[in-house]
Amino acid sequence: MAALHPRTLLGAAWVMLQPAVDAQAQHLQAHAACRLGDYQRARRLWEALAQDDDGEAQKQLLQLARRDE
Repeated sequence: MAALHPRTLLGAAWVMLQPAVDAQAQHLQAHAACRLGDYQRARRLWEALAQDDDGEAQKQLLQLARRDE
């Protein structure tokens, strides 16, 4: 079964309970953390991915920075 983007609060909570075994799972957890309002956790997850030259993570970090302005 493919992992789905956490569109609901229940879905986001479920994603947060799953192990983040790869980059896709880390992205899902970061999106879920945002959905739940845990922006610090999302930032930590995306920063780790961005250090590995993950363009999507870098884009999400930029969006978080704009949100904080």
